[in-house]
Amino acid sequence: MALNKRAKSKSIGLDSSGFTDTERSGNLPLHLEPNPEADERMRFFLREIGQGPRAGRDLTREEAREAMSLILSQQATPAQAGGFLLVQRYKGESPEELIGFAEAVRASARTIAPKVKGLLDIGSPYDGRKKSIVVSPASAIVAAAAGVPVVMHGEKHVGPKFGVPIGDVLEALGIDMDGEPEEVERSVEETGLGFMRQARFVPQVFALRDLRTEIALRTCFSTVEKIYNLAGASYSLLGLSHLPYAEKMLSAASQMGFRRIMIVQGIEGNEDAPTSRPCRAFLWENGEKRQLRINPAEYALQPATAEEMSGGGAAENASIAEAVLSGEPGGHRDLVLLNAGLRIWLAEGAASTAEGIEKAREVIDSGAAWAKLDQVRTSAD
Repeated sequence: MALNKRAKSKSIGLDSSGFTDTERSGNLPLHLEPNPEADERMRFFLREIGQGPRAGRDLTREEAREAMSLILSQQATPAQAGGFLLVQRYKGESPEELIGFAEAVRASARTIAPKVKGLLDIGSPYDGRKKSIVVSPASAIVAAAAGVPVVMHGEKHVGPKFGVPIGDVLEALGIDMDGEPEEVERSVEETGLGFMRQARFVPQVFALRDLRTEIALRTCFSTVEKIYNLAGASYSLLGLSHLPYAEKMLSAASQMGFRRIMIVQGIEGNEDAPTSRPCRAFLWENGEKRQLRINPAEYALQPATAEEMSGGGAAENASIAEAVLSGEPGGHRDLVLLNAGLRIWLAEGAASTAEGIEKAREVIDSGAAWAKLDQVRTSAD
């Protein structure tokens, strides 16, 4: 999964920031030639959702899919696209709208189908973390070492938070976060770990990056990116900031082909559970939803201190991950144990979280986790 980054960057014209020369110059087209039919359809959708709480309404699944398709294909003007996303933000997307949006994005995406059993998809916020440690990459590596294949996804420099995303930490660890779909598929099959970069897999969404930055607020894309399941995974782990959103997020994610989904109200609203306090989670399986309470005190784990929980850059997070994977004890290790254990249990690699934690402990102490990191680093050489 590692790669010759200089050669790969040259092949698509990337500069050191991860953007192509065209993208850096701001010359990406904002929309296509005027299309009267598309223009009228977008006007219709804007009128339907934008007339306030009394006169406005939610779109149907089919209407939401059509509206998002017009935005992705850039047949909607930038003003129409921005207006639509903002109105949806303030109105609040319905589950049916989220499903329609996700279906439109999936239709425009490049997908993979790794030949593995029990694939776990990590729906981490694409705009990253600003104030806290990034636990997910190390937890994913431990889970993979314990036999649970994991696929992650994201992009660089995504707003509105512009924090440290999991892909940047993987890159700092020497792992490829810019592979073509066939390379990622092979990596998942051979190493149990893969990362799907949005620019490679969903270029139509990536092309809207500047528009999303100008909006300066999270939009429906922030949710759709977490749930769109481009690798056909059976299991999904998602992060959640706002509890009222849990129900609609679960409803939408349950239509994306997963058999078991867990949403965690974790550290900084992401998918990583803290060891310093209990947190809420929601599980969906077999058409049923139930609320969980993840209490680290039940597993005799060392609570992470405020200093250990504090944020840092990608390189700092990668150094912490390497220390944990090499067997260093302490609060960081127990953060990874808890979150790897949850991943192993969620993907049915263990009968309980406690058993998942013990499996995570075993692969770290035996050196298997470090060997997995080394395997992923060198798999594409």
